[in-house]
Amino acid sequence: MRNINYDTYIKQLQKKSHHIYTRWAAQTGKTLFSRKPRDPGEDITLFLLDRKRWQRALASGCLEKVGPRRYRWHG
Repeated sequence: MRNINYDTYIKQLQKKSHHIYTRWAAQTGKTLFSRKPRDPGEDITLFLLDRKRWQRALASGCLEKVGPRRYRWHG
């Protein structure tokens, strides 16, 4: 299994995402975030669901914390 540096991975992912978004916006003339803001209650609910899923993955052993901001997936 290869090791992936989380910070480097996120930076590369952001670059790719920015390039794709820029091309798409240039072709369509629209921006991606044109919808209304999310309801605060929905925001909290989604956060809690995500946190519960993350904690369950840690407890089951599918996800292992190997350092600060570093995790290993055993999926």
